[in-house]
Formats: sequence, C-alpha cells, structure tokens
Amino acid sequence: MQAPSPNTLPSPADIDARRAPLFTPPMPELPARRVSATGFVHAMRNDGLRLWTRDAYEADYVEERLFHQKRVLVNKPDMIHRVLVENAANYPRTDYAVRLIRPIGRYSVLLATGEQWKHQRRTIAPTLAPKMLPVLARHVAACTEDEVHALAALDGAPVDLLPVMRLLALKIAARSMFSLEIREFGPEVRAAVQEFMQRHTRASLAELVLPYWVPTPRDIPRNGFRRRWHALVERIIDARERQPAADGPRDLFDALMAARDPETGAAFSRVELADQVGTMIVAGHEPTGLTLLWALYLLANTPAAQAALADEVRDVDLSPERAGDALKALPYTRAVIDETLRLYPPAWVILRHCVEPDALEGLAVTRGTQMMISPWVLHHHRGFWQNPDAFDPTRFLRGAPAPERFTYLPFGTGPRVCIGAQFTLAETTLALARLVQAFDAQLASDEPVRPIGRATTIPDRPLWFRLKPRHARR
Repeated sequence: MQAPSPNTLPSPADIDARRAPLFTPPMPELPARRVSATGFVHAMRNDGLRLWTRDAYEADYVEERLFHQKRVLVNKPDMIHRVLVENAANYPRTDYAVRLIRPIGRYSVLLATGEQWKHQRRTIAPTLAPKMLPVLARHVAACTEDEVHALAALDGAPVDLLPVMRLLALKIAARSMFSLEIREFGPEVRAAVQEFMQRHTRASLAELVLPYWVPTPRDIPRNGFRRRWHALVERIIDARERQPAADGPRDLFDALMAARDPETGAAFSRVELADQVGTMIVAGHEPTGLTLLWALYLLANTPAAQAALADEVRDVDLSPERAGDALKALPYTRAVIDETLRLYPPAWVILRHCVEPDALEGLAVTRGTQMMISPWVLHHHRGFWQNPDAFDPTRFLRGAPAPERFTYLPFGTGPRVCIGAQFTLAETTLALARLVQAFDAQLASDEPVRPIGRATTIPDRPLWFRLKPRHARR
C-alpha cells in the first residue's frame, strides 16, 4: 500500500461536519454459483468482475479448476505475501499475461526476467524517484490547465468524460516523457493506444490455456501492431533527440537516457529504451485516466465530499510553476484518490502461475496452478473493510486505522510492484484538484453505472457529465 503521510492529513473529525450518508455505487451483479470453465473464459473476455460468487468476498481463498488446470483465488494476506513477496520467483506472470503485454514492450521491465529484469529495475528506479516529481508535476499541471480551458468552452454542455480523461492522461504521459506536445504524432499515438486496448487485450479460450510461445490467430494482428507501435516510438524518440540538450532533466526521456545501472554502470540499449518508453505511455496512462473518471463520478454522487475537496483546493496554486509544492496541501484530495483506487482498482486481477510445488498455510499448490490475486475482491472483502462497497475517503485520513497489509493493492506489491506508483498518485491528485477547482462536476444522467473488468476496470456505459464553472481562483 502507498500510505498517506500521517503528518499532513486532517483527521476524520476535521471534515465530519461535511459528511453526508455514505454513497454506495452500483456494483456488478455476481453469479449465484461458481462459474463453469466456459463461464470462466466468457468472464475473462467480457467482465472479470463476475468471476466469483459473493462467498469469495469473505473467503481466505477459492480453489477451482479450468479444464485440466487448477486455479486459486488468494485473499488471505499471509498467502498473498508468500506469492508476491516471499516466494515471488516461484510465481511469475502467466503465459496469458505475457501474451497480452508483449505487443507494447517485449523487452520492457514488465516482461523482463532474471538478471535482465534486475538491471532494468535498478536502472529505472532513480528516474521515478521523488526528486523527479517537481519536474513531472509541471507537465501534469500544464496539460491539465489546457484541458480545463477546453472543457470550459463547452459551457456546461453534456460531455462523455471517459475519452476526455483518457486523452488527458495520454497527453500527460507523452509530455512527461518527451517535454513536447508531439502534435505531429498525437493522432497516431491515440489511434495506436485505442487499437491496443480495444483489439489486442482480450484473449481467446486457446490463449488462456496455451503457452505464450504457441502462436494463435490473434497473435498475427498483435505482431503487426507490435511492429507499427515500435516504429512509431522510434520516430518520436528521433524527434526528441533532435531537440537542443538541456542542463538538467526536462522529462522522463532525459532521465532514462542518463540512467545507468548502479551496479554495472550499463545504460539501456536502444531496443530496451524504446520498449520502456512505449510501455510507460501505453500502460502508464490508462490507470490515470480511469482513476480521474471514477473519482469525478464518486464526487458527483457525493456533494458533501465534492464540497470538502473544493474547499481544500480553492486557494491552492496549481500552476505549472508551483504544482510540485502543492501536493502537501492536498490531503483530502489524495484521500479521495486512494479511496477511488480502492473501489475501482484499474488492474482488477494479478495473474501468476506456480513453477515448483509450494504450500500456502496448508493449501497444496501444485506445479502449473494458476494463482489469481484480485485487487477488486480484496478491496471489497467483507473481512477487511467496514462498509466495503461504500465511498468513504476518511478511511485514508490521519487518525483512521491503516488497512491490513496486503489487503490494499492498487499497484500490486513485492518486487513487481508498479514502479510508477508514486508518480501516478501525484499526477491524479494534482489533476483532480485542478478539475474540481475549476468545475462543479454533475452527472448528466441518473442511469446506473456499473464497473466491468476487462483489461482494466471500466464503466459499462458512457459517463456523461455537466461541468459547471466554479469561482475564479484568487
């Protein structure tokens, strides 16, 4: 868990007077009984949040089978620690996950293993250290300010915010990486990301059970996408390298170019660099866009919480020049982000498979067993949370009890924890603060919106808003 700082957050009592009855958003309709093997495949392709019955949200683990293969949903914290931390080398990514990730970064840190992974992780880590946050915050603030002006021009007309927030997140990712608007490449980048998310992240039955090195018909268009995406990233890198050099790092690209493995002194190869860049853009922007969308949805349904956030940000300077200093003044905004990530974790499942037999507190795990750790289930588990389906940002404020370890995993945990977690938290906090500073977010429809689990946790229909301008900043 990425814990909030206890020294800067108000206590729950500080905002208690502004709290209304808790809002419980619509949840997925769960199956009445365990799904069959065919039902498992259908759910994985269409809505993974319907994989498990209500009993799974109270159990330590759920043991099932997929044809010849055993699968286990693990909820108990000690078991999760064993799989993702203590014995992580015995539980690599599943072939299914590898197959779906390869098109955006075959040689990136997401898929690297062994010494190659250690080299990449050691080399990347300093580029996303806290010292880089002021540099990246400027790009976040500049992109968000541009979006505020564009949304203000709508003058309160209804707008579907999912594509808007995704595009904002993509602009932030691109500018944070390259310090340039990449207007020349923008349409190609957006089209490629849309193609990948809509066409190449949904697997067939064969791909759920076959090794990743066994080709399937769906791999043909994925390979074509891989070639086109890599070529596009190379062209963007070439354009960025033609810019005049700077005295210090302007963006992540400068940091990655200068990065050296602290143990070996090795830099990234050109192929590794292109894959790190491509992966950060594709995989990095989707959690940001979805978190902003779901946060605005929750705030629109909870006027008291939106009023509390608006009060907090009213006089905060969120300009590009000062954004890096503003984070410490946004404890409630950060709590809203943390609670949004609890209710709607972008990655709803973590997939691993067992290489050698193991035992998890008496549960025998045989070789080849598919291990499933679902942040969605953990974050709604009846044994770990009070009112688990309700929106309550005070869970993450000073004075509230901390969640039990390994029950809050919006970015995973262990050696494979998301390396960009702190940046994602900072950018979503800053962007949400500026959006609420500028607008009163209101829903344009009262039709229920339910989350569905595909590659990420997305709404089951367009989310239409009316954004009413607030008072000008003082």
